[in-house]
Amino acid sequence: MNNDNSNTNTNSNDFNNNVERAYTRKRKRWERFDGYKLKNIPSFQKLIPFTMRTRAGSTNYFEIVYDASEIVKYIDEKNRNLEKNSDSNNPTKQYTYTQFFIALIVRMFALRPRLNRFVSRKNIYQRHNIEVAYMVKKDFSDDGDESTTVETFERDSNIDDVGNIIHDSIKGVKETTEDNTGNFADFLFKLPNFLVSFIIWIFDATTYIGYCPAVLRKIDIMQSSVVFTNVGSIGLETTPHHHLYDRGTSSILISVGRIRKEKHLTDNGIEERDVVDFKISMDERIADGFYFVKSFELLKEILDNPQQLDDRLKEVPIDE
Repeated sequence: MNNDNSNTNTNSNDFNNNVERAYTRKRKRWERFDGYKLKNIPSFQKLIPFTMRTRAGSTNYFEIVYDASEIVKYIDEKNRNLEKNSDSNNPTKQYTYTQFFIALIVRMFALRPRLNRFVSRKNIYQRHNIEVAYMVKKDFSDDGDESTTVETFERDSNIDDVGNIIHDSIKGVKETTEDNTGNFADFLFKLPNFLVSFIIWIFDATTYIGYCPAVLRKIDIMQSSVVFTNVGSIGLETTPHHHLYDRGTSSILISVGRIRKEKHLTDNGIEERDVVDFKISMDERIADGFYFVKSFELLKEILDNPQQLDDRLKEVPIDE
């Protein structure tokens, strides 16, 4: 781990440029736009992309039910404190479960950097940034439009850093009529099918070689560290498993359901607890099973002690 504050990295997501941030590796010249090739990995792991050629065919599915009691207490307490200290003329944004879960994902990817890898051209790469893609429902109806967005987060981000980004992002999506992904799709299907196929081929080819234009990356959620969906926000308690996509570079897809009550038999009798379902699809080529298991243990540890998300990380591991 490295905490060289002389190399502090700040960008548009740093809300106070006077605050030193944990060191992150700089992108080097000629590297891919999205990541750098890893060298210090075992030869056997380097071989796996040659024998398991597709992302969908390499997907492992995990289904876990976690105790969410501490999350509920944490979010409730944060919002009660907001109400006590808020200015009626300038109300503070409420904490949400979506904000919490994205902050949890950012923290997990920061502390377990191998989760932020991807496979391209049969090579294993480490992603430069933590990029979370998620869906936003503009209104809750059968015909309500959906939009997708990809946001970049600093590795040391706390829950407030995450909230500052996603609140503005979600508000912008819901209030604007502009939808870059939807507009691009509308444009495409005004063209003949052979041109649509050609444009998609160009799109995928630029991603394959690692020099995809920024204008294309902004409309493609498959160019991200993780695709996240909170189906609990639309009232679903459980969520189906979802495969990964062969196109793009996203190696992980996480779905969470609505926090619900579940009865448990204890020494004191039957007790009701808050629980939440996680469904996780992962490209097994990016890390071994033991690494995934230890990552899930970290996830549970944060769920049991969510207050740690109040603090920024002082150091972050860098995967070379």
